[in-house]
Amino acid sequence: MTASLDEYPQLIVELSGRSTPVKITEAAILVCLIILAFVGNVLVCIAVFKTAHLRTIPNVFITNLAVSDILMAIVCMPISLHVLISGKWPFSSSVCDMHGFFMFTFGIVSQVNVSVIAVNRYFALCRPFECKAIFTKINVLFMIAILWILPSVASVPPLVGWGYYAFHPGKAFCIYPFHVNLIYTTIVQLLFIAFPMGLVVFSYTNCILAVRSSNRQIAEMADDPTSVGQGSRKAREVRATWTMLFSTLGFSMCWLPVSVIDFIETSRGGGNLPRQVFMLNGFLIFFSSTINPFIYWLSNRDFRKAFREVIPFAFERNEIMMGEMPHSTQITAVQSLG
Repeated sequence: MTASLDEYPQLIVELSGRSTPVKITEAAILVCLIILAFVGNVLVCIAVFKTAHLRTIPNVFITNLAVSDILMAIVCMPISLHVLISGKWPFSSSVCDMHGFFMFTFGIVSQVNVSVIAVNRYFALCRPFECKAIFTKINVLFMIAILWILPSVASVPPLVGWGYYAFHPGKAFCIYPFHVNLIYTTIVQLLFIAFPMGLVVFSYTNCILAVRSSNRQIAEMADDPTSVGQGSRKAREVRATWTMLFSTLGFSMCWLPVSVIDFIETSRGGGNLPRQVFMLNGFLIFFSSTINPFIYWLSNRDFRKAFREVIPFAFERNEIMMGEMPHSTQITAVQSLG
């Protein structure tokens, strides 16, 4: 079914009637988000590929998440930028179909990827022997493929008549209007939002409990020269888990308001909230693609060092201000978090 370009006539009028300062402000915000999302996530990919000790199973999923965010920055965001600058949808309905498909696909990939990272952390801390058996290189590549195939398949129905994609002037992109087919909407919400978030809550709840136990073991191993290697490995797993938890919290802080706004819009028939609320919705979706590199840099010493090696001039001053935390201090900090 062809995308609808006039689904929300009142919002179309409001988009075209914005004042010049509003146009400049909205466009400037999106330009900044595009640059941050692209540069930051490319930096993550380069850091993982160039740094041997970062080429781990968890970081394969981090790289996959970075790739989806890069694609969001180069495929979807520029079209939305054009909309904000021009004050209208200047493309065909076919482009709207493409835009809606990729917006939907990349968004679902990110959400499911976050849940798989959480499950990996659960197995790494709570069931380490099973983790080695499940998260092998072959299995992880298969998981990555599924992470892209399922969201892509889930984004096809609106293209073949089960609903449709539509230009949303309030959000400045094309997306599936959730109110037009409640059956499809319910299936998507359950499979790709509720279930993944349930896995995230279950996994990190158990991880936090396991971290408390691991902290005691790490402290004991630090005093035992024969167990220093094992204690160091446990400490790395704990640090990686906290990094992923912080990343998930940042992701959730963006997507929970988006889900609430979408739910309210769906319950009220679509398109009948203030345009500023919809614009916030769109910016939060795009902002979720920018924050992870900053979280890795702030919360993980290994990533911070890798970033410094990739572009030393950009991080030298920041690291002087922050200071490099010694290993023993990081363990103490993790213990205090637990």
